[in-house]
Amino acid sequence: MLKDGYESAFKLDTNTRLLHEFMDNKRYPKGTFKKQFLAYLLEKYANTPIDVLVVTDNSALNWVNANRAVFLPLVPIVYSGINQVTPEILALKNSTGVFENRDLAQTVFDIKAMSKQNNLLVVSDSSITGKINSSKIYDIYNHPNAPEHIYLIEDLTENSIASVINSYPQKTPILVIGQLIDPKQHNGLLSWHITSQLLANYASGPIFTIAQASLQNGATGADELDGVQHAMQASKLVKLLLNNTEIDKVKPILNAQTTWMLDAQLLKEFEIAKVDIPKPHTLINEDATFYQKYKLYVWVVIAAFSISLCIIAMMAEIIRRGRQTQKLLNINKERYKDLAHAGANIFWETNTQDKLCYISGDTQLFFYLPQQNMLGQSLLSLMKNNPHIEFPVNDYQQAQDTFQPLDNLIFKVKPTNQDLKILMLIAKPIYALNNNFTGYRGIIKDITQQHRLSEQVAYAAAYDQLTGLMNRHTFNQHLKKHLPTKSNNQVHSFLCMLDLDRFKLVNDSAGHLVGDAMLCEVTTLIMQSINKGDLLARLGGDEFALVINASNLPHAQLTCEKIINAVKCYKFTWNERIFDTGISIGMVPISYGLNATELLSMADIACYKAKELGRGRVFITDQNNNNLFNEALQIGYIANISQAIANKQFFLVKQLIQPLYKNPNAQSHYEILIRFKALDGTLIPPDLFIPATEKNGLITLIDHWVISTLLLNYHAFFPQGDTLVSINLSGISLSDEQFVQELIKLVKNSDVPAHNICFEITETAAISQIFKVQKFIAEMKTLGIKFALDDFGSGAPTFEYLKNLPADYLKIDGSLIKNIERSEIDQEIVKSINAIAHMMGMQTIAEFVENEQINNILYKIGINYAQGYQFGKPCPCDPSLLTG
Repeated sequence: MLKDGYESAFKLDTNTRLLHEFMDNKRYPKGTFKKQFLAYLLEKYANTPIDVLVVTDNSALNWVNANRAVFLPLVPIVYSGINQVTPEILALKNSTGVFENRDLAQTVFDIKAMSKQNNLLVVSDSSITGKINSSKIYDIYNHPNAPEHIYLIEDLTENSIASVINSYPQKTPILVIGQLIDPKQHNGLLSWHITSQLLANYASGPIFTIAQASLQNGATGADELDGVQHAMQASKLVKLLLNNTEIDKVKPILNAQTTWMLDAQLLKEFEIAKVDIPKPHTLINEDATFYQKYKLYVWVVIAAFSISLCIIAMMAEIIRRGRQTQKLLNINKERYKDLAHAGANIFWETNTQDKLCYISGDTQLFFYLPQQNMLGQSLLSLMKNNPHIEFPVNDYQQAQDTFQPLDNLIFKVKPTNQDLKILMLIAKPIYALNNNFTGYRGIIKDITQQHRLSEQVAYAAAYDQLTGLMNRHTFNQHLKKHLPTKSNNQVHSFLCMLDLDRFKLVNDSAGHLVGDAMLCEVTTLIMQSINKGDLLARLGGDEFALVINASNLPHAQLTCEKIINAVKCYKFTWNERIFDTGISIGMVPISYGLNATELLSMADIACYKAKELGRGRVFITDQNNNNLFNEALQIGYIANISQAIANKQFFLVKQLIQPLYKNPNAQSHYEILIRFKALDGTLIPPDLFIPATEKNGLITLIDHWVISTLLLNYHAFFPQGDTLVSINLSGISLSDEQFVQELIKLVKNSDVPAHNICFEITETAAISQIFKVQKFIAEMKTLGIKFALDDFGSGAPTFEYLKNLPADYLKIDGSLIKNIERSEIDQEIVKSINAIAHMMGMQTIAEFVENEQINNILYKIGINYAQGYQFGKPCPCDPSLLTG
């Protein structure tokens, strides 16, 4: 089978010539034969150039290595049929290949499951392959899934079969992993089919082997490697070497796949049920079907029936011609046009009494009823009376009563011991030529996969992926439900903003992974300190929000004190270092007269006040505390933005956005970021001054400076020319009509090509001002400007809004990327986002790509671009600052 695989792989390759030699080392293991074989090869191929030497089992590989000095010493080797992955083989120089690496443990487990026996007799031999296989059997002794008693015999001869088998319990299954030996042939190995025949003469239980040649020779089943596929894999490595790929870059393939092939008649004989047969499998010698037994009679009946149908059809054509025939053709045309267009699993029609007069498709799969058993029955009754179906009966009846179309009725089917299926029913009323209602025509579609994808995306959009808490958007929705009304303005709940103290120290000294672990543990502490009905959310970073349901302020304050004490006593240990943290809380009563945004702002300011007063405490305020809003909470170094701009304390940096797929015509792409240098030369991180400027309404000045500075210096910053630059715009700036008009004027008056400009808008800003953003994008796109939706996946359920935002790029939030190599959930979410973005014609950019492992995963998913420290840190746009 290996030879067939190699021949198939090179069948169409006219430039490659295959030369085969059969060593037969197992039948003739003596040294004399090996010497003769070497002399034969040296003479035959003395003048034949060989590019690759293919070796097909352990014995042959050992022989080639032993004679490497004289036989093709410089020719690369591709081995196949190697039974075990060993360091010695992997270390062979100028060699690569494919291992069989058979999983005999699973074969043994399968035999136990099929035979229901706790005994197993294993027959092996002392060849290299046999020894390797025997060692795998030794490894599973006492394994809980293995038979209790495993008996291993090596080098069994024909004369000793009867005495050996009779010494073990009756009906003991036999697993043959080696061949019988023939003393008459210098202890050479007998063939697999002869080995099986001889064992079957004495065995009282089923015989299983690892060679398909034993089937129909007494073996009940064979769990064998697919030799053709194995050779096809090796052929790929050969082709790489023939195409001058360095052999060090052609890595060995370590894993092999086996498939069970079983004799159906012997399965019956040994009472092995089909449900116990492992998958995948192939059955041979199955009982002949009715058609196979009576093939001639079937064809006679079909012929007679066909002739009868032809006669009937001719008579019908004569009798029914004209209008009746045309009417039937029109009905069938409409029926199949409607049904084929829908691409459904089930097609159906009902009459005026809701009884099925036509049905086709997978009725057995979804309803456990064949089509003929459903005809004449009420479709609604079938749905109502099936205990496995949850059907919207009222919606169905209401539509039928008024002859309305049945639009997207979703229902569930949960068969016993099977996965839940989500189905959708669609139908339209049908009318005769005289406009009389004649029934419904419709389809049923399986939408299980689409529904699951929707649920995954909805969960990811509503909850924080790290802690499992509600995210900002979901919390805001719940907070609105807690707002008192004018008629019921009593205070029954309190809003708190919680912020960890000294958390940045952990991130800076131990890294984000350790910081994330600490956040999860702190979340648990907070959850243990609050009551069941309270609401907790993570808003981002180390910031949390909490709604406490309490009848009075002291009660709510007590809950806050419990949280503060729990976090204060908490110690986080990492790498023999102990970190402690604290928590500051700002609390405001949820009272009538304030909306959710105002309450969050008050609680946020109160939290800052708690930190200002010494941290590790709760600061309580309400809407009447005007002094709080007059506190100088702005960060001092951005108090006068105009002065900072005049002093040239701001400067621009750029970070590469790297395409993951090679394209020689690809345009260079950078994101433009801002940095702030204090008067003493200290660099202030953006996450300190940007939130402060947004909170104090100063971000618009910064956005204007960034855009005008970049457009003015574009050609100095990017002398190579055609470079796409991405610029961040805040939601506050987008809501400023004057800023938008000035921005349009800046772009129009600039000599920078509009197609080289891309504005990035965060998903939160886009959703909160969807109509303004749509208008802004439409205006800018008329100029040729591109758009990117930033921080996608960080919070709000934005897929619905995404359809209405014609962005060119979708930037996936770094919170979904940084842990993707360890989180299958993050991988699946990113796959979903990427697939939907591509479906909508957008290209995807992944943030926070910090290492090669993350990059490789994103490449396999199909992400278009990546941004992060893997490709470079932000560097100044102005060349003069690179050395300054």
